[in-house]
Amino acid sequence: MSMVSLLASLVMAGAGCLAFAAIAVTVRAQLPAARRLLADSRALAADREFLVQITATSAPAAARAATRPRRAPVRIVRPVPASAGPRLRAAA
Repeated sequence: MSMVSLLASLVMAGAGCLAFAAIAVTVRAQLPAARRLLADSRALAADREFLVQITATSAPAAARAATRPRRAPVRIVRPVPASAGPRLRAAA
């Protein structure tokens, strides 16, 4: 075995160890974010269960046909008397 092959093997092993260390550091740094995501997921699941329970036990809604839609009040527009002032005309 020559010295070059031994050196190449050591370089490759070192690169592998550095890559493994980089992965470990990245995963460790992202652990709090992953925990927050899991907590949010659990909270959303609990909210869904609560909403299903609320809607399953609620009283039936009133029929839509029984209520009439409200109409806007009728607004009477009165004409302006002719003696209200001079009429302005657009220039031709």
